[in-house]
Amino acid sequence: MISDALRQSLATCPTLPSLPAAVLKVIELARDPDVKLQPLVEALNHDPALTVRLISLANTVYYTLGGRPASTLREAVERLGLEMSVSLALGFSLARSYGNRARTKGLDLHKYWQRSLTSAIAARELARHVPNELDSDTIFTAALLQDIGMLALDAVEGPIYADTLGGNLQHDEISLRERIDLGADHTEIGAWLAATWGLSPLSCEWIRYSHDCPVNQQSLTGGECVMLSGRLADIWLAPDGHKTLAQLEPWLGDDTFRSELLGSIQEQLPIIAELFDVDAPDRIDPQQLLFESKQLLLERSLNLYERLKKQERELAQLRENNAKLSEAVRFDPLTRLFNRQYLMQLFESCFCEAQSDGSRLSLVFIDLDHFKQINDKHGHHFGDEVLRAFAKLLQGTSEPGTIVGRYGGEEFLAILKNRSHSEASAFADTLCAKLRDQPLVHHAGVPVFITASVGVVSLGDGDFPYRKR
Repeated sequence: MISDALRQSLATCPTLPSLPAAVLKVIELARDPDVKLQPLVEALNHDPALTVRLISLANTVYYTLGGRPASTLREAVERLGLEMSVSLALGFSLARSYGNRARTKGLDLHKYWQRSLTSAIAARELARHVPNELDSDTIFTAALLQDIGMLALDAVEGPIYADTLGGNLQHDEISLRERIDLGADHTEIGAWLAATWGLSPLSCEWIRYSHDCPVNQQSLTGGECVMLSGRLADIWLAPDGHKTLAQLEPWLGDDTFRSELLGSIQEQLPIIAELFDVDAPDRIDPQQLLFESKQLLLERSLNLYERLKKQERELAQLRENNAKLSEAVRFDPLTRLFNRQYLMQLFESCFCEAQSDGSRLSLVFIDLDHFKQINDKHGHHFGDEVLRAFAKLLQGTSEPGTIVGRYGGEEFLAILKNRSHSEASAFADTLCAKLRDQPLVHHAGVPVFITASVGVVSLGDGDFPYRKR
């Protein structure tokens, strides 16, 4: 939004871009849908230089299409169209009054008009090439004036604006710097200025949002044609035009569409540039630019693919690390059973659930007998083998749903959900019977039998209020 101070400066600036009375009268007449052609021609006739240039433009190959040459302003306006004639009159008057000379500091007027004219032609040709039926002449006007606010800021702020434009800035970067340094960018100023001249609200809106990014890709609107026009102009005016073309690929259809569009813009540039006494931008090779832009897009796709593959590898490694971490947190590394910390979490959950819904819960505590003697006699390595073998036996004896784990040292725990005391005791008896009936391990070919002390407790055995520690 334009600040009150800046708005006051604009309103009182004596060098602000302005239009001659004849052009303002033409704009006023053109807004009347019932206007006759003759009053418009009479208003334009007050500017002989403009009259000569409009007739000259109307007699170019692009507009004559094999017909006879236009000899009067009326014939020229009929051939060019009312909106296009008004737009050209407006632009020519601004270029003549404000200047189109090159500058080494501040706003380079020559480059300004090169970009404005290229944008206007690009917007009109884009509107003509899309399937939608769009008002290409009104689009031409909005695109031509989309940067008119730069002239206003140059007139009002002078040296300050020259500093804002300092450096090798991209056009979108200029808008950002304007908002930071001056509190408003040139699209806002341009829309305000166009409104004071009496341009249509639609044209003012298109100017205001001319530097936004189009939303549609398949069906462009008039405003979106204006949004793309400045970026299309940068194909001719900014370095590395193929990069700009690559950025616009989502909105410009297939290669045939892009090639025809670039060719038609290039064909019109010298004609319109001559009208404004501006050197046309250097010619481009559309086919070469298309090739370079496709090559760039391919390189970007390959780089993106490589980045995605790298991210996939990193994600897989992260998942693997998380799985290892989760396993380390929950499992005893020797027996691969749940560890004490996780067992306590599971028991707390099972205990609270059983107390809440009245279900049964039993706990079996197992302590391998004389385990210290085994370690002292055969060594800790053999003791570890005994622990692993018992863990395997405990798992094999447990039914699905039974939670088993290593409580610590040679102590093990089994949590039996929905099992009574007698069922838990039967489980303990079965486990002890297996220990009696078969050796748990062998040492130097000699079977080694292990016994265990087992305790069984059930929730139904008494009142066990659970308290968190």
